[in-house]
This record gives sequence, structure tokens and C-alpha cells, in this order.
Amino acid sequence: MDGLTSTVVDHPIGAVIRLSGGLRAGTARVLREAVEGALDGGSTAIVLDLTDVVAEDDLGLWVIPAVAGDAHARGVAFTVCAPKRGLRIRLRRLGGRPFDLTDSRPAGL
Repeated sequence: MDGLTSTVVDHPIGAVIRLSGGLRAGTARVLREAVEGALDGGSTAIVLDLTDVVAEDDLGLWVIPAVAGDAHARGVAFTVCAPKRGLRIRLRRLGGRPFDLTDSRPAGL
């Protein structure tokens, strides 16, 4: 898969960041920049939607707990939506994760 794109959607629960494409070490900055933008914009909650993501390596996945930790440090709730079972399993194996993990998108998306 080629690159990774992000779209930020304002939602009553907070900022929803939809990623699409291949998440790997070389594309993870797209994820980091989207989360940093939502944090700098004053979001009180962030949902990271991985519905359309293919995790191509574990180094790319490690960015998720890192940005979740940044959100946690600012008092911002961080939820990862990962409908694909295999991706949820990989995320759980990262350990020490300061985020909630769900298999469904927020209502209305």
C-alpha cells in the first residue's frame, strides 16, 4: 500500500481522525501531525479511526501509544477505533497503552 492520509472530522464527542492507507514507520508522521493538530486545536477528546488502515509494520503502530500519551498528558481522552480483529490484537500487544480500544465507530460517522 502507498501512503497514509488523514481527515479530521468535528464530532460532538471530539475530533475524529480518520486514517486511510498504509501505516508504517515511513508514514507515521501523518498520524502524529493529525493528532498534534487536534490537540493544538483544543479538542477534549480524540477518536483515531483505523477502519481503512493497513498496519504494515509495528514501528508505525508504536506511534499510536506515543500520541495517546501526549493526549493523556494534556487531559484529552484518546480512543482508537479498530474494526479489524487482527489490528486490535496487535494494538493490545503493544502494552502500556493510555487509550481505549473499540471495534466500532462513533454514532453518526
